[in-house]
Amino acid sequence: MFGKFKRIKAEKDLKNSRSELKKAIDDNITSSQTSIDDISEILADFKKHKYSKHDAFLNLCIFSDIVNIDLSILLEKLRIAEREQEKKLFARVIAVTLIDYLDNISVLIGRDCLRELKTNNMNEFIDEFKSIHKRFSKFKKEKQQPLREIRNKTLAHKSKDALELNDYLKKLDVESVYQNGLEVKKLSKEFIDLSTKVILFIADYMKAGRKL
Repeated sequence: MFGKFKRIKAEKDLKNSRSELKKAIDDNITSSQTSIDDISEILADFKKHKYSKHDAFLNLCIFSDIVNIDLSILLEKLRIAEREQEKKLFARVIAVTLIDYLDNISVLIGRDCLRELKTNNMNEFIDEFKSIHKRFSKFKKEKQQPLREIRNKTLAHKSKDALELNDYLKKLDVESVYQNGLEVKKLSKEFIDLSTKVILFIADYMKAGRKL
C-alpha cells in the first residue's frame, strides 16, 4: 500500500514538474515572439523611411529570437520524447539548427554588427559584442565537428549507404546534442540581454529627436 502511495506521489510530482516546465517554455516562446514582432515593426518602419543605420543589428535580433524559439521547442520535444527513434530525430534536427545558427552568427556579429556599431560610434557596446562573439566562436570551434557530422550524415547529405547510416544512428549521442543545445540557448540569452540594452539606447537617442 505504501509503495502505491509513493508511486502516485511520484507520478503527480512528475506531472507538476512537466506542467511547470511547459509554462516556462511557453512564456519564453511568447516573449521571443513579442520581441520578433516588435523589432520587425521597427525595422520595417526604418526601411519605409530609408533609415538603414541599424539594419544589421535589428536583423541579428530577429534572427536570434527565431532560433531561440526553434531551440526551445526542439529541446522540449527531445526531453519528453519516449521513443528512442523520436529522441534521435529531434537530436538530428537540433544539430542542424545549431550548426546553421553558429555559421550565421559568426558573420552577423563578427562582421556585420560590429562594423555597424563602429560606423554609428556606439563604441560603448563594442567590447561586449566582441566578448559574446568570442564565446560563440569558442563554442563552435570545440563542438562543431560532431554536430556538423550529424547534419551531413543523417539529414543534409544523408549517406546513401543504408548500413552505414543505420550504424551511425545507433551510435548517435542524444544527450550530448541536448547539452550543446542548452549551451547555445544560454549564449543566445546573453546576446538577447545585451541587445535589449542596445535597443533601449537607440530608443532613448531617437526620442530626443536625434539619429545616430
